[in-house]
Amino acid sequence: MDRNRMMLIAAALTGVVVLALGFLVGVQPQLVAASSAESQQQSVEAQNETLRASLATLETDNAKLPDLKSELATLDTSVPSQAALSSFLTELDQLAGASGTTVTGFTSSDATVYEPTTTDVAAPAATDEAASDSGGTAATAPAAPTAPDLVTDPLVTATNFSSIPITVSIQGSYAQARDFLSKLQGGSRLFLVTTFASTGSSEAGDATGVPDQWTVGGLVYVLQDAAATQADQAAETPAATAEGTDGTSSDTAAGQ
Repeated sequence: MDRNRMMLIAAALTGVVVLALGFLVGVQPQLVAASSAESQQQSVEAQNETLRASLATLETDNAKLPDLKSELATLDTSVPSQAALSSFLTELDQLAGASGTTVTGFTSSDATVYEPTTTDVAAPAATDEAASDSGGTAATAPAAPTAPDLVTDPLVTATNFSSIPITVSIQGSYAQARDFLSKLQGGSRLFLVTTFASTGSSEAGDATGVPDQWTVGGLVYVLQDAAATQADQAAETPAATAEGTDGTSSDTAAGQ
């Protein structure tokens, strides 16, 4: 083999080595970097898509924010975080004026601890009675009515919920008293009516005499424990009510 051929072979081998080294040193790192950049781009695009979806959700929720605030204000008035009996007395006076009645008395007892309602309704045993005119055919007792399912919330407990027994005395006709009762149940403060009775001289009222007296008893609710609510009641007593007896306080609505 002559010298020229050896040089050509050496030059070819050198070129191959240079190309290989160039690929390993220059090209391959660039390819790895490009692949890594593409993976990062895909990851960023996926994150951006998630953020865009979250942003759309936030924009939707933000559009609902005024309605949610309004609903929260309504609920806060319905079941406040304090006793707020002064405001309730004012509302009673307004409801009385709208129904044509007059509030003559108001009594509030100490707040009581909330206890979840439970039912233990036992279905009566079925009895068979022989029919006297049906040739001895046994009659089956009608099925007992089924009580509705109770709806409770585990978040409402004795540590964050209490009730205040309320008694309101009003003057007016039977129709006016019923109107007052309807307005009271539909008022801004949640009120559960437990009693409704007349203490007047006649059920219909005497147009020429003193209007009938009516007593409405029920419960208002507070979103705090009973001890804190009782403290609120004690703090409101000088401004809203006068101390009564047996753990109760009473007062006549404004203007009476």
